[in-house]
This record gives sequence, C-alpha cells and structure tokens, in this order.
Amino acid sequence: MAKKVKLGDILQVLTSQGVAYAQVIQKHPEFGFLIRTFSGFYNEQPKNFSAMLEGEPQFSALFVFQSAVNQDILSVMANVPIPESLQVLPTFRSRNGGKGGSIWLWNGCEAVRLEREISSKKLNILQEEL
Repeated sequence: MAKKVKLGDILQVLTSQGVAYAQVIQKHPEFGFLIRTFSGFYNEQPKNFSAMLEGEPQFSALFVFQSAVNQDILSVMANVPIPESLQVLPTFRSRNGGKGGSIWLWNGCEAVRLEREISSKKLNILQEEL
C-alpha cells in the first residue's frame, strides 16, 4: 500500500529530462493538494531537500496527488517543514472563452473577473473588424 500524502511531503517526479521534485504545501477542501514544483532536474537525489526549497518554485498546481502516489506515478521521498514563504496559497489565473475571453483570478476562496474599459478608439477598431 502506498504512503499517505501529508503536508510537507517531497514528491519525486520522473520526467524525460531527469528527476524533478515538488513539495505538498496545502490541502484545499474542494480541489485537493497544492504542490509547488521546483526548478531543475536531478541525476541523484538531493542530500538536503530543505536547501532545494530555498529557490523560487517553478509552478504551483492543485491535483489529486494521493491517487498518483497510490499508482506509483509519484513517490514520497521525505517530509520537511514548509518554508513560511510558501505557505500562502498563490493567486491562480484562468481565461474563459479563448484568446479574447475573460481573465479570472482565484485566491482559493473567491474568483474575481478582471475588467478594463476599452477606449472608444479601440472599440471602433473592433467593430470595424467584425
């Protein structure tokens, strides 16, 4: 049976470019675990994961990681304290409706649609294109 994922766990991600690492930062009640993935690929397991966590995360993602660990897609390598700078949920951005669609920001609790006024000059150009 696979290990149960906990906050602070370091996950090993096997890629075609080498091994990458991520840390489990939070668990959102609706969307599952949040991880922060760190830059770089490794040929050997780092001796000190805490040192690796001092760098800026490459990206953050919400995912059902327990299922990936259960299927041996990801491995739990260690558990280290979460740096204070990483404990805050990042603001996520999404776009609805393709290239010209609305942009939304989400902080884990509420989503806000970004709005901006279009100048009359730009509006005329857009109308001419239609």
